[in-house]
Order: sequence, then structure tokens, then C-alpha cells
Amino acid sequence: MVGKSNKLLYTVNEKSPLWLTLVMGLQHVLLIYSSIVFLPVIIGKAAGAPLEHILFASFAAGVASGLVTLIQVLRLGPIGTGYTLFMGSSAAYLAGSIATLQAGGFALLATLSILVAPIEFLMAYFLRFLRHIITPVVGGVILLLVVLSLVPLSLHEWMGEKGQIFYGSWQNFLAGLITLCVLLGLSLFGNKNQRVWSPILGLVAGLSAAWAFGLFQAVKAEMDFPWFGSFRGVWPGLTLDLRMEHLPVIGALALLTMINGVQAIGNSMAIQQIAHRRPRPIDYGIVQGTMYADALGNIFSGILGTVPNETYSENISVQKVTGVASRSVGICGALLLIALPFSPKISLFLVNLPTPVFGGFLMGLAAMMLPTGLELVFSHGINHRTGLLVGVSVCIGLVAESGKFFSDLFPISLGVFTNNGVAAGGLAVITLSLLFRLTESRGYTAKVPSGLENLPLLAQHVQKAGEILDLPAEQILRLELACEEIFLHIARTDGENTLALRIKEVEEELLVEIIYGRNLGDLASIRMPGNLLVAPEKDLDNLGLALLHQVVHDFHQAVISGITYIWFKLE
Repeated sequence: MVGKSNKLLYTVNEKSPLWLTLVMGLQHVLLIYSSIVFLPVIIGKAAGAPLEHILFASFAAGVASGLVTLIQVLRLGPIGTGYTLFMGSSAAYLAGSIATLQAGGFALLATLSILVAPIEFLMAYFLRFLRHIITPVVGGVILLLVVLSLVPLSLHEWMGEKGQIFYGSWQNFLAGLITLCVLLGLSLFGNKNQRVWSPILGLVAGLSAAWAFGLFQAVKAEMDFPWFGSFRGVWPGLTLDLRMEHLPVIGALALLTMINGVQAIGNSMAIQQIAHRRPRPIDYGIVQGTMYADALGNIFSGILGTVPNETYSENISVQKVTGVASRSVGICGALLLIALPFSPKISLFLVNLPTPVFGGFLMGLAAMMLPTGLELVFSHGINHRTGLLVGVSVCIGLVAESGKFFSDLFPISLGVFTNNGVAAGGLAVITLSLLFRLTESRGYTAKVPSGLENLPLLAQHVQKAGEILDLPAEQILRLELACEEIFLHIARTDGENTLALRIKEVEEELLVEIIYGRNLGDLASIRMPGNLLVAPEKDLDNLGLALLHQVVHDFHQAVISGITYIWFKLE
């Protein structure tokens, strides 16, 4: 895969200086900490939960988020992404969590968070069966839906809280506008060094304006809290008292876990695109690891008695803007998330910073996150079906996010979809992708032993597929050349297994898939040498594969659970 390089200062595998690591880690935490610890408070108050359980859930959310972020960043065996991908309290579970608390309190929510986690484990484990359904296009759509959901949230924060003295005031407007202008101005027109500091400088400019406008009054009341201390509140515990009346909330949380898993896929694909200087194919093993850690986050959250977790998209934009995607920044941020709940003074200070500043900041991040989603959508071109997939899903997401579409007709239990753009649009894009897959023709399937002596057998199968599909002779020849080139590469690499060959027609094109039970090298990155006369022997050996990319298009390669899947299209 070739393309323009990202202007990164530090890639995921490069270690940034300690001072920069600390500053960038703090910057990430500043962005998400209030959301992490405030969401349990909002959910608990809306459901009428006991205050001691709400307080404990709020502080525990920071610890749970930090622990799972650490696992995501470090990648422990198959669990985790290995990139700086932050975890935090999930707003997608908002309506479902409120209904669960009303049915059985934080104890029931904690128990169900643990019980629904295996759904995402299973989604990740069987990801190979979903490879044609949950594609980069679907991941890009999910990311676009996340961006669209950030816009109304940003406006809400920018306006301030209803009933407060500064709600909708010129002070709130200017504080958010200054933050947004400094952030985007430095990102768009600043040099490389200014771009690194654009998020911090945007926050500093906004907070300075907020201080000048007198928006810091709410913070003064928190200064009496101690610097260090233990959790406040009481752990709610777990419950085994599950009843038939709990089935609706169990079903809602299970469905939301599936949507959350798809969002994790989109975020995993996005972080893989921006954390390296050169574009590279999506590593589905990393996608699986992201989902495993995301599911583990629900288990940790349940054990600690707080709300379920999700992967955060906002921090991906920060890395793209600053050019710092180093894994060490993620480790630093995770440790800060774990430590902050044990410092009530700092924790509550961060939570109560003026919301208009974060509103303007989130609006800027949403604008900068949009291209990443579009890049995933258009990464392999777009046709009639994928165009409709994007258009229909985004429209459904926008309608749901408005919360004004025949709201009186739908029961409250469906609010998790009718009022949530990511959930509604995510469900739509997966459903459409599945329907497209189910309506494709069956085509031709064969199994061929991978030894060189079986090359004539492969040619026979290709010829038979051409006859069944009624292909012209010229197209059969190109198909045979493409399949033989990959077959020869497999035979030279490891000729001891059998490969599966699938050929079908999709939208007047041939879709070819080759499945091999071993891990092959990256064929997508092989390109023609610049000068054949001085090219190294390895490049000359791969000359046929380089020519392959001139014959086929929309080439994909994925290694999932140790099995290599290669699929491409041929006109």
C-alpha cells in the first residue's frame, strides 16, 4: 500500500522525550477525564441511585479506564491494540445503564457489564467470518458517526449548563470560540513545533479567557478537598438475583455491546492509519486485540462497580494534530487516569473546569477527526453499493442524533437506538453490509494443494470457474495469471497446506478470494522497482507480484487467527 506519508514526529514505536511524554499524556487526560468521571454521576442521578454508590462509581471509573488503557497500549499477548488508544466511560450505554440502575441499582449494572462482555470476545474471535461485513468502509462510517455525535455534544458543552448564570452568554461563546480558533489556527497554519502544542495552547487560551470572564467560580468550592485521599462512597457489589423482568435491559446492554465492538473496530482501524508515517494495510490481529481489551474493560468496570467502558475517538485526533503517536504517551496517560481519583483536589478541579472551553475544543477535534473517517471510507475506492452504504447509514445516524423523529411513536426501551446516532447508524451500516453479502452470488469454490506440482490443477479450476460464470477468454486469462502468481508465491514460501479459492461476480466485476492456513508476508506493499537494472534480487523475485497490482484492484490482505485471507477485484 502506497500513499502520502503522515507528518509524524514520533510514531507508535518511537519513544518521545520524557518532558514531551508527560505533557502529551496530561493533554490526553485533560480532554477525557471529565467525561469519564461525570458519566457515572449523570447516570446515577437520572436513575435515583444511592449517593454513596454514585460517588464510588465516579472515582472507580477513572481507575478502570486507566487500567484498561494500559492494557490497550501495552498489548499483553493477544489482548490490546499496542497503540495509544484511550478507554473511558461509555456514553453509548447511557440510556441502557439508566434503565438497568432503575431495575436493580449499580449492583445489577456491574453484574450485567461482566455478563455481556463475552459477546465482544466472541465477535473478536470470529472476526474472520465477519471480514466481508465489517470492512474498512464500515469502520470509516462508524468513525464518521462518532464525529457527528460529537457535534451536538460540543454545542451543549459550549453553551453551558441550563440554569447556570452564564448559560448561552457572550462569555461562554467567546471562551469556546477562542479555544476553537487557537486550536484550528495553529493546526492549519502553524509550523511543525506549533502543531505539537496546538491542543495545549488552545486549552490554555480558552481557560485564560474563561478566567478573565469570571467562569471559574465553580472551581473555588473544590479547593477545600485534600490533595490525597481514598475513594468516597461504597462499593455496590455484585448480584446474582437475575429475574425475568431483567431480560429487556440484558438485551439492550447486549446489543449495545455489539455496537460498541463495531466502534472499537473503527477506532482500531483509524489509529493504525495515523500512527505510522507510511500507510499500511489494516492488521486484523490488532483489531481483534482492541476488541479483546474493550471487552475486558467491561469486566473491570463491573468488578469495580462502575459504568461500562468504550474506546475513545477524541484522542486519535490529538495524535494526528500533534504528530506524537508514541506508545509512551499512552502509558503516561493511563497511569495519570489511575492516579487522579486518589487526589480529590486535582480530580475535582479538572472535572469542574469551564465547559465552554471543552465545547470549543471538542468541536475542533471533531473537524480534525472527519478526514480519518473519510480516508477509511475511500481507502479502496467507492462504488454504487458502498456509496449507498455510507449515505443511508449516515442519514439514519443524523436522524437518530436529532432525537426528533416521531419520538412519541417508539417505546422508551428503544431510546438507545432512536436517540443515539452511533447506535442507529452503526446498526444500519452492519445490517446493509450483511444484506449486501447475503445477496451476492455463490460463485465457484475449490480447494487446491499448494505444491508447485499442483499449478496445472489450479489452472483447471480457474478455467472451470470461467465456464460456469460465462467469462470472456481475455478475462479468464487475466484471472489465471493473478491466481497463479499468488499460488507460486505461496508454494515458494510454504507449500505444505491446501488453499481455498473462491470466485464470484459482484456488480459486474470478479471478486476473488484466496484463503491460506498460514501467515504470509505483506503482498499489498510489493511494488515495481524504480530501476530493474539495479534492483536487488528479492525485488526481482517479486516482480510477478508487483505486476499483479497492475492487473487487479481493491486488493486486501488480512491475517486473522493465524489464517491469511487475500481478496481482490478484477474487471
